[in-house]
Amino acid sequence: MEELISRRVALLGTAAGLISSSINFAGAATSESRFENLDHEKFMRLAIKQALKVPKCPFGAVVVNIKTLKVMGEGWVRADKNPIWHGEMTAIYNCPDISKEFSWSDMALYTTGESCPMCQAAIVWTKMPLAVFGSSIPFLQSCGFGQIDIRAQAVVDAARDDYKGNCTIIGGILEKECNALFEKAKSL
Repeated sequence: MEELISRRVALLGTAAGLISSSINFAGAATSESRFENLDHEKFMRLAIKQALKVPKCPFGAVVVNIKTLKVMGEGWVRADKNPIWHGEMTAIYNCPDISKEFSWSDMALYTTGESCPMCQAAIVWTKMPLAVFGSSIPFLQSCGFGQIDIRAQAVVDAARDDYKGNCTIIGGILEKECNALFEKAKSL
């Protein structure tokens, strides 16, 4: 019996380690030096500004050029126009037409809530190398927001080989501020 318990403890420890290493949370260093110049809090505040446009559904997002630090696209939930226009989708849509000066591989996306599978898949397809969120999917679920129970990192991990690993995910940036948006939305 002791051997069985030891195996379970070892398996749980391994699983916990794998889960915690799959998403970088606020304060965790990213392995990519090209993200070092990004002020995650500054850009998350811009995503929060977008989220405030729809207080009942405060999913806001911005797409930022990693090299120039310029905001290239902004978005908020536009479900009144189209049910797939989540904050991330509208921010991606609002980016300029692709030209010599614009490359998805130079972009990062900041969003108040962890990207749903649809939005994270769109981020993967663009080949943006970084997605940053405030509130996690489990928290959003606890606030009553209908979420498909698949974490953003799982979408990245499930991508085809030529897309696999192309997107680093950092969670928990300005988490308290983002969580407050969603908690307030519950009462509206």
